[in-house]
Amino acid sequence: MELSMQLLHDAHLKITDARKIALHYLEKEARPVDAEEILEHLRKHKLATDRATVYRMIETFLEKDIINRFEFGEGKFRYELSGSDHHHLVCEHCGRIEDISDCGIEEWEKVVKKKKGFIIKHHSLEFFGMCRSCQR
Repeated sequence: MELSMQLLHDAHLKITDARKIALHYLEKEARPVDAEEILEHLRKHKLATDRATVYRMIETFLEKDIINRFEFGEGKFRYELSGSDHHHLVCEHCGRIEDISDCGIEEWEKVVKKKKGFIIKHHSLEFFGMCRSCQR
């Protein structure tokens, strides 16, 4: 929970149980999660939280650049903690989303900066296809 406390403190946000637990959940999940999953997680922790509160919390986190929002063609947004660039494999068959570390884009960013003088602040990269399990 230390990271969630630090994120809230750095963003000058009031530290509440719901915010701490939601951020801790996003920190521990290996994939982006949707608002309903956050709501379910908060309810598992016996917090009397409604859907509107979760969406307000998400909007606050987005405004403070604590989380990033993604849309993978499912008709809903998913969220994960900010802090690094994001690369995902999205299975169009089962919906599984997997993070990719070290996609090699960082080297290309250096080339873009050198050739175009453009400073890239962050990027997002998604590959859509079929996961190994669904190929069987």
